[in-house]
Amino acid sequence: MILVLTYSMYEQCTDPVVDWLLEDNVPFFKLNLEDLVTKKVSYCVDVINNDILIEGKSIKDAIDVIWYRRFYSILDYIPFGENNKILEQVNEEADSEIKTFLEYLKYFFKDKIIMPEMPTYGENKLIFLDYAKKAGLSCPETIVTNDKEELLKFYYRNDGEIISKPLYFSNYFIKGEETYSIYTTTFKKEMVEKAPDKFFPTLFQEKVSSLHEIRIFYLDGKIFSTAAITTNSEKNVDIKLNYYTDHIHWVNYQLPQDIEDKLRVFMKSINLNTGSIDILKTENGFKFIEVNPVGQFLAPGNYGNYYLEYEIKNWLKHQLEKCGNVRKVLEYIN
Repeated sequence: MILVLTYSMYEQCTDPVVDWLLEDNVPFFKLNLEDLVTKKVSYCVDVINNDILIEGKSIKDAIDVIWYRRFYSILDYIPFGENNKILEQVNEEADSEIKTFLEYLKYFFKDKIIMPEMPTYGENKLIFLDYAKKAGLSCPETIVTNDKEELLKFYYRNDGEIISKPLYFSNYFIKGEETYSIYTTTFKKEMVEKAPDKFFPTLFQEKVSSLHEIRIFYLDGKIFSTAAITTNSEKNVDIKLNYYTDHIHWVNYQLPQDIEDKLRVFMKSINLNTGSIDILKTENGFKFIEVNPVGQFLAPGNYGNYYLEYEIKNWLKHQLEKCGNVRKVLEYIN
């Protein structure tokens, strides 16, 4: 059986794959992270005897393949008012409890076939950049600093063309009917000058002058590339802000063979069998930007008619067939 671990809010990629699993009669069990804390599903994890029961049935021997889709703790457990420090602390500690439990679940399923296979050091952009460089890919100049003087040096070293972006995933900020998000931002001179002498550690990169951005979905050696052709010279540095404009066009793109080979070396070196990769095409070649192990793939997949949800279904089904676990699945169902 396939175990689908996912998160329902803002996660639009899971259900299209699930639809294909249903269409093809592939046995699976879908578990949302919210199910662990909202009392919708009854479960018991027997730590000493290494077993997991869901609705009273053991799934330990029934699960062979796991598809991991954003199954991490970013929940709001307890509503609290402003300046209520005790409830804020309760909420933070509840979040830590869930994160510890999720770490154990990853450990419990460590011998199963998992997509993506998560590196032991997690989703770390800085480590990924180091491995990309070792694989022969060109990467933008990058620093993390808390010092204005170091930021000024970096600013002038890159001719005043730098950006800032989060070191890690940033979720939506919701206040009433308004939703906010953090995007990659051009860091202009006045922003550098207004920065305090010391500030929160921040990631800065050179701003790469690109002809177009290439979105790549990687699936166990297969590479599906889509280029975003922007006809407006005033395009936003974060391509997500251009999505709903009339000056962006998506086309299928064939990367040079040597770049594809380096991407395969890179993905194998960080032990990822899937991921969404961002690369910039410049006048002098290609610049690797980042890889997101659980990045969204529906938009570029649809633009390029790649039917990535079908490709993922086929991969999951093939892995399950290799396990030959039909008997265990039938025992679980019955």
